[in-house]
Amino acid sequence: MDDFKKIFPEELYHSYVIEGSPIITTQKLISLLKMRGEIEDKSPNLLIQSYESFGMENSGQIKEWHSQLAFGQGKKICIITTKFINHEAEESLLKIIEEPGLNTHFFIILPDLSTLLPTLLSRVQIIKDSEVGQEEIELEGIANSFMSLNIKDRMVLIDNFIKDKTDQDNSGKLRRSATILVNLLESIFYLKFKEDVFDSKNINILDNLRKSRDYLKRPGSSVKYILQNLALLI
Repeated sequence: MDDFKKIFPEELYHSYVIEGSPIITTQKLISLLKMRGEIEDKSPNLLIQSYESFGMENSGQIKEWHSQLAFGQGKKICIITTKFINHEAEESLLKIIEEPGLNTHFFIILPDLSTLLPTLLSRVQIIKDSEVGQEEIELEGIANSFMSLNIKDRMVLIDNFIKDKTDQDNSGKLRRSATILVNLLESIFYLKFKEDVFDSKNINILDNLRKSRDYLKRPGSSVKYILQNLALLI
């Protein structure tokens, strides 16, 4: 997150496009903005939307949020993460970015800037998250698969994950990768269920994800058992 600390000035520009991981980069951005006191969970001034593909219907939702007055004196911040934006929706989004509301800031995160129109890129600050490595990208794919599979297939995925990293269940390499995986699962789960994040079931799952991260730091704890427990719970 050190690169983000250096890049974003105290006075934010109205719009940013960030080339990076929709999950890892988003997690880093949210952590930074929380640390700076610019966003709070469940605030009506904050909109975090994650899409596989961003279309016109999604653009309409952003436009509706943008038209609403800010609550209190805080900044309005919109974070959009997606793998692709179709051109029609991009044109609609461009109109919003060209006339941003007072103290309103947009962050669009996607893996490849070359898919965007030059007209949109000319209206924003461009950032490339160079800190995202190949291992993190591979683990992001595993985390996405984990969330979409049934319990039986999750168990197979966990077995393959452990065999791929090491033959020793308590190795440092395995624990590091497992910790990154748990962080990714937490981010995916939060983005997927952010509207119901205070539901008792979801609170329990998020609590167990955080506990799992702590358990992974304890010598002698079983990485396989910790991940299998999450496979049953989420």
